[in-house]
Amino acid sequence: MSDQEVNPIARSLMKSTSSRPPGKGGNVRRRVPIYKRGWFGALVVVTLIIGVTAFGMIMAILAPLQEQAEELDITDLQKIEVASRIMDRKGEELGKIYVQNRTPIKVDDVPMHFIQALTSAEDSRFFQHSGVDVMGILRAIWLNYKAGEENQGASTITQQLARGAFDLKKMETTDKNSRYQRKIVEWFAAERIEKKYSKSEILEMYLNRIYFGAGFYGIQAASKGYFGKEVRDITLLESATLCGLIKSPNNLQPLRHPERSKKSRNHVLDRMYEEGYISKDERDTYSAQPVVTSPRTTDNRLSYVYEEIRQQAIAIIGEEAAQIGGFNIYTSIDGQLQRTAEASVKKRMEEVESTPGYKHQTFSYYRALLEEYKKRINAKTIPEDTPKPQPEYLQTAVLAIDNRDGGVLAMVGGRDFVDSMFNRAVQSRRPAGTAFLPFVYATAFQSPDYFPPQRLKDGPLDNRYVMIGGLQGILGEWGTEQDARLVYGTSISAREALSQSRTAATARLGLELGLPAVKELVAKAGIKSPLRDYPSSFLGASEVKLDEMCLAYSAFANKGMRPKKISIIHRITDHAGKVIFQVKQDEEVLTEAMDEVAAYQTHSCLVDALRQGTGKKAYDEYGLKDFPAAGKTGTHYEFKDLWFVGYTSAVTCGVWCGFDQQKQIYEGAFSNKVTLPMWADVMNASIKDYKPEEIQPPHDMQMVEVCRRSGLRALDTCYDKIPDPATGKIRAVRNTYREALRQRSNFDVFCDLHRSGDRGEDIPGLGSASIQEQLVTQAPEVANVSPVRMKGLTVLGADPYNTLQPVLRAEPVLEDGSTVQRAIPVEDPQEKTTPIKLAPPPPMKLD
Repeated sequence: MSDQEVNPIARSLMKSTSSRPPGKGGNVRRRVPIYKRGWFGALVVVTLIIGVTAFGMIMAILAPLQEQAEELDITDLQKIEVASRIMDRKGEELGKIYVQNRTPIKVDDVPMHFIQALTSAEDSRFFQHSGVDVMGILRAIWLNYKAGEENQGASTITQQLARGAFDLKKMETTDKNSRYQRKIVEWFAAERIEKKYSKSEILEMYLNRIYFGAGFYGIQAASKGYFGKEVRDITLLESATLCGLIKSPNNLQPLRHPERSKKSRNHVLDRMYEEGYISKDERDTYSAQPVVTSPRTTDNRLSYVYEEIRQQAIAIIGEEAAQIGGFNIYTSIDGQLQRTAEASVKKRMEEVESTPGYKHQTFSYYRALLEEYKKRINAKTIPEDTPKPQPEYLQTAVLAIDNRDGGVLAMVGGRDFVDSMFNRAVQSRRPAGTAFLPFVYATAFQSPDYFPPQRLKDGPLDNRYVMIGGLQGILGEWGTEQDARLVYGTSISAREALSQSRTAATARLGLELGLPAVKELVAKAGIKSPLRDYPSSFLGASEVKLDEMCLAYSAFANKGMRPKKISIIHRITDHAGKVIFQVKQDEEVLTEAMDEVAAYQTHSCLVDALRQGTGKKAYDEYGLKDFPAAGKTGTHYEFKDLWFVGYTSAVTCGVWCGFDQQKQIYEGAFSNKVTLPMWADVMNASIKDYKPEEIQPPHDMQMVEVCRRSGLRALDTCYDKIPDPATGKIRAVRNTYREALRQRSNFDVFCDLHRSGDRGEDIPGLGSASIQEQLVTQAPEVANVSPVRMKGLTVLGADPYNTLQPVLRAEPVLEDGSTVQRAIPVEDPQEKTTPIKLAPPPPMKLD
């Protein structure tokens, strides 16, 4: 049996072949190749026509998009908005002025583990592709197809850079095709970027532009904002956290959404493991850790000092330039002193609000009121247009300046900038109260007829003379800076009147001087606020600003000179270090406010005011350290405005406290209870870097010894007998002090308490007070000449005139009663001449 019979498939094939017509030579005809068939050529022609048409259509679509990409200025990638940095006088950053908070860095400062985390999460083939990752695109299409939604992106780092730098997102419209058009422009732009810049340059531009949420643009700002450290110091885990934010910064930022941030961070860690940058154990260990950020600090832009600097910088270089130009603004602010002032205001004002008798809205109550308001708005239990509660709590302001140039060292314009942006340190005018008194005395001391030991009439004065608070009552009941009842005498020294805030004596002195003279000195001292043409201005009833008072007080520390103006910005440079603005040297030169003698004499009184007058609580209760300082309290009528302005040789600081709507703080709210503690805190903090020195009197002043008891020129007998606390024995102590007077000052009356009667012994050779009075009347030119006193016995034997034991000339003694050692002339052994020595006359002998 043949094969054909056995295999039916073979038989079938044989039949089909045998039925074909034989070809030439009797052979079977071969099949014609498909490409030689007629229909194939037609198909090719049709395909080419369709391809060319499609290509033409694609090119018609792509050409304008490519042209759009070509029009982009690639060099703009290096032109980023850079925040202007505000620096304090020590180079510490205080804040920034910006639209976008960005601080550019070099890619060399970025840790390698951050680059690994970034490329793993955003563009694993970054170093292989030329701008567009085709493999990445295909992978993303496949994964999105499998997921049934678009959850995978394929944009490379270069594409993201192009999108952000040229704001290509704005191309997208409601048309669903606009997104694809934007993507195509990105591709073309990315290819151009890759051709112009290296991978390192692209990374640097990307890292300085990318947004990380919470207002942080660029890796440096994000590192500082989230972790409080420079980017070069961040850890691998922190790098993964930051890279996890790029996909959706606002929804994933760790300050608000720590759990979302952790999930995104762990995805980055997974990708780093897949790319071989970390081991499985490292991934597992890191993934288990929580997201940790540094405590969020208060936004420095929400402060009075920042706003003052910003406004002045804008006035100098313009708002747009300040926000995007990357300037360095060097200020006079001392960062540490600024923080001390802010902390002191917070602490001390809380203490005031807890004082018994305080009946006004407190800061904490207003915070609770505001929180309740926000809850009701969110719950929609009150209309959205319901006005926000207004702050009515007690306000304060602090200003400290450098006496050398008027540079602001610290500024607090209120208790909370968010509640009220009104800067009370430089904008508010309030009555200075008794803090204004030094300018009245400085005016007087410019004349040789007035000086600190001069006696002023201090009897009660009818309030109608100055018209403060009404036309009835006795002047001085409100301005004594103390709870004790005011005791009047017939007279008081100018020194005591100023240091003790004696308003009646001051008002009389002002009336003698005349208001025009006081106004002239005040204007020269730097107070530009107008003074009212009423006697009440002598006692601080006119409104002035805190910065004016600080400027004027600095004249007492500068021997009558003051800075021309208060300043806060000293220099501005651009990103390359070129100086754009510099305070002119002639603006740093001091200008005369009063003569040197008047300034020193007023200063000496203000030293007493702080140490033993109305400001002594600074030492007794508020911990002011023992260093040379001076200052004056200021309490206005009915305890509505409280001041303290004081200084060292280096720093002047002023503090004001009161309500924005003027009203009594509380009964007995003296300034030495409210403002003085804040002043003491700031001044204690200042002495570390601004060393206080004793302010010396002018060299041409005459030094005069004054008796403390009488307030007149001291005699040799101005000693007081007091018991020694250790031994109980009575010892003589010199009770005088030295006063610096202007040459030719009319101060020639000697002490009348240590020379007659029970108040002291008669001065030998001068006689009783009645003889002294006769001399004053008959021969005033010799009335106060120091008499020649006896050195030994004048008679021998019986002495009917009581001259046996004359009172010897008083010798200076120390506090323990021992005699002060005097220098004794020593004869020069080389001296050839011998001085002539005369024997004393023999004593007379009476029979």
